[in-house]
Amino acid sequence: MEVQSVKTNESEARLQSLINANQPQNRKKWAHSYKEEGKKVVGIIDHYIPEEIIEAASMLPFHVSGTWSSITPLAAVYRPANTCRYCSHVLESILSGEVDFLDSLIGTDWDDDTRRLVDVLQALGKPLLAPLVHVPHQADERAYRFFARVLRKDVIEKLEEIGGMKITDSALRAAVALYNEMRLLLRQVYEFRKREVPPLSGKEYLGLTTAAMVMPKRIYVEELRSLMAYIETRKCNVSSKKPRVLVASDRLDNPAYLDLIEEAGCLIAMDDLDTGSRYFWKQVELDYSDPVYNLAKGYLNRLPCPRMFHWDRQVEQVIAWVKEFRIDGIIHFPQIYSYPRILLSPFFAEVLRKEGIPATTVTREYHLSNVGQIRTRVQAFLEMLS
Repeated sequence: MEVQSVKTNESEARLQSLINANQPQNRKKWAHSYKEEGKKVVGIIDHYIPEEIIEAASMLPFHVSGTWSSITPLAAVYRPANTCRYCSHVLESILSGEVDFLDSLIGTDWDDDTRRLVDVLQALGKPLLAPLVHVPHQADERAYRFFARVLRKDVIEKLEEIGGMKITDSALRAAVALYNEMRLLLRQVYEFRKREVPPLSGKEYLGLTTAAMVMPKRIYVEELRSLMAYIETRKCNVSSKKPRVLVASDRLDNPAYLDLIEEAGCLIAMDDLDTGSRYFWKQVELDYSDPVYNLAKGYLNRLPCPRMFHWDRQVEQVIAWVKEFRIDGIIHFPQIYSYPRILLSPFFAEVLRKEGIPATTVTREYHLSNVGQIRTRVQAFLEMLS
């Protein structure tokens, strides 16, 4: 019995280490290890950039989180207050030297604010891989072929230049296989959310997915695979009697927000987040004819986000999850001044209303802020559900 207890404690410690990998005090250690080995680290500020290409170049793909500080004095010189907070906090991280280990940054036109962020980085002489990587707003054959050309010219060729090595098709296929294993493992962990009492809280689920964005994938996959048996039997300290909610947002990488929501008296049983379910939900097909085309198609066909021109598909997916995960209500949680999500809000709310699905919209900052106001709004919604 004592041996079993020791094993449980060891597994829990390893799980917590994985969950907390993207905390500010931890997220840079794998990047520093890469640098010490003479390898390169490439920063990503858009989830539509295929990490597998960076992996195939023997570099570390690193999703840049913004500083979680309440102020951004350095970024304020270049960005107005009424612009995307994520972009401002990312700029603050870059200007403050928090991510000086990056050998290059990949910026895209995810939205106008991200485009402006890239403009500032370019003007300041930061190491951008390409002036701007264009990501199509559609997911059809023409878009797949165009995005594949963009990836070859603005990502693969540039990575080959800075890395001094050819990115081969076989290396891309191996990277896709590794990442597909990660996606499969995370899908299995998310299956446990269908239980009356999931093994992880909403905060822990977000910590687990964002850990994959800063760790070497092989290390992450090996650790998560070895912990699967423990996670499956783990007992989470939540009540099955609480309302089950789904949280929908973008660029939400601070688990403290989900902790705040659950502390108000609910169970986050599913999420619609680019840092959560949308990051891993769909596999990239391993068609051996053209792995770059497969990556372009796979990433454009990720679960829809507000910047893509198919809002109906995004809401349909949320509605499907409501039934599958037995969701009682939805918390639409847009970041202030994140215009793609805010523009989606009326359509999102109207479709859910017609389906008879309770939902509320609560705006937030990027960094943890307005805690009392958010708690009050969420509690009022939960009372309505009760």
